[in-house]
Amino acid sequence: MQPKYYMYYIDIVGTCNLRCPSCPSGNYQPNDFIGMRRPKGFMQLALFKEILAKIKRENSNYEYVVIAIYNWGEPLIHPEFPKFMAAIQAQGFYSDVSTNLNIKDVKPLVKASPDKVIVSLSGYTPTVYSQTHKRGNPHLVVANLYMLRYFMDRLKKNFPVELSYHLYRHNVGYDVERIISIANDLGFHFCSDYTYLMPLEKNLKYFNGILSSQDQAIIPLMLVKPEEQIKLAKSHHLTNCLLWDRPTINFDGSVGLCCAVYDYEHNIATNFLEVSHQELEIRKHKHKLCKICMDKGLDKVAAGVAREEIDTLIEQRLTELGSSLQRDTSHLRRDCFVY
Repeated sequence: MQPKYYMYYIDIVGTCNLRCPSCPSGNYQPNDFIGMRRPKGFMQLALFKEILAKIKRENSNYEYVVIAIYNWGEPLIHPEFPKFMAAIQAQGFYSDVSTNLNIKDVKPLVKASPDKVIVSLSGYTPTVYSQTHKRGNPHLVVANLYMLRYFMDRLKKNFPVELSYHLYRHNVGYDVERIISIANDLGFHFCSDYTYLMPLEKNLKYFNGILSSQDQAIIPLMLVKPEEQIKLAKSHHLTNCLLWDRPTINFDGSVGLCCAVYDYEHNIATNFLEVSHQELEIRKHKHKLCKICMDKGLDKVAAGVAREEIDTLIEQRLTELGSSLQRDTSHLRRDCFVY
């Protein structure tokens, strides 16, 4: 049976204002790149509209199409962000925005009225937050959450806001309790989940024993370590990678192998507009990195197939750490963009 929707990740910004150690925007160093460094920049609106038009032509059989305007970049720092949202809405697509909310003004976001906003955070106090959302300011994030509610009420905009809390060993006490309280105060949805080491290239280095000491520093903070994630995931059988159905388009119109891969060396097209949907699928399935990833079972980790086992382990860890967090895991077992 064909699924009801098809989802695209489109990075309208080819950089991020933070440097999180579990994300390639924060952990990729010049010597990590195989060839050229990943370029940085902003997507041009005209290119974005052409991309959406092609998506519209090639996905007419789906009930709806989801455009997630993020992957490794921070979409809200794009100076023309509202125009990108308007272009998505003009095509009748579902819009999905993920942000660290370390921005000066949230009013343009509210006026743009996306179908869903995800706020990524990992603490309330600067000492805790700064370890895993480096260069970020939790006071600014919290202030923006209140301003977000203020403008939503004032402008009569009603869209779901999800506070996506990244669980680490150091942030499951007072900090998570404060964020839950804020979510309740503002009528936003709080959810929490364990953190991955990203991108795929860093996982391969980790399991090959060549991850740098700088990158190794994040591992002790992780609630569920990479080897635990892969051990639980490998007990599940998959014939295809679940990420194959999530095309990733970079800010310059090139096409990444998948949403878990960072290095441009693994891109499958230099221009999304010039390659058909069918050809892009073929290139993904034949890519040598996909075979390496699937042979090691990392595709199952990225797809989150061991949800029940992982959730049981998370609850065990939370108990060991004396956390009172009561997790809502229902959002992890349905479409990621709806409640």
